[in-house]
Amino acid sequence: MNIFQGHNTYLYLNILTVLGPLLLSFDKKVAFYKDWKYFLYAMLPTSLAYIIWDIIATKTLVWKFNGEFLLGINIVNLPIEEYIFFLVVPYACLFIYACLKAYWPHWHSLKLNTAATSGIILLSALCIAYNPSHAYTTSTFGLLAITYIVLSFTKYSHHLTHLIISWAVALIPMAFVNGILTGNPVLIYDDSENLGIRIGTIPFEDFFYNLLYMTWMITLFELFKSRQSKTSLLQKN
Repeated sequence: MNIFQGHNTYLYLNILTVLGPLLLSFDKKVAFYKDWKYFLYAMLPTSLAYIIWDIIATKTLVWKFNGEFLLGINIVNLPIEEYIFFLVVPYACLFIYACLKAYWPHWHSLKLNTAATSGIILLSALCIAYNPSHAYTTSTFGLLAITYIVLSFTKYSHHLTHLIISWAVALIPMAFVNGILTGNPVLIYDDSENLGIRIGTIPFEDFFYNLLYMTWMITLFELFKSRQSKTSLLQKN
């Protein structure tokens, strides 16, 4: 029996996405469960921004959901599974980042950070120039360019090596999950609002939509953890 058919499809994908990271969160070296409050601080504002973006995109038909693969419970124009998605996917992505930092804490390359930042900004500019009137392209790459321009001028960029590598690792499970979402399709895109380039069945923009989310969330995560560490240090002194 194919569990990725029928009205439970999106729900099962959400469960599968979070199951592994949740079970492994108690690994002693990673101890991700200890950082739950920083995860919430970082995830909630980022997911709220994305849910608002999602509502607008669905209302303007940049993309739409296929009721054949949904439970049929909608909140403000979005299926309940989409809200769950913005809980479980951030958890899984941040878990990947936490694992890389725990096992390879000294990974830090200024050259990689600079090259990645420059490459992302350049790619974003090229995509917008090529497709200036297409909503998914301009919103994704416009926000991505602004984000990385800001990061390049701030001190909160030390985490970018782990972030970029985490995103690269996350592309593997993302290809599976988004492949089902776009292949069934659970999520139907209007290709007149994107570049029209697909990797398999996945729109090119989706990979950078994910990178933008991870960048916002992980930057906030590191910012909150850093502030807490400074506060604890001051209290000890």
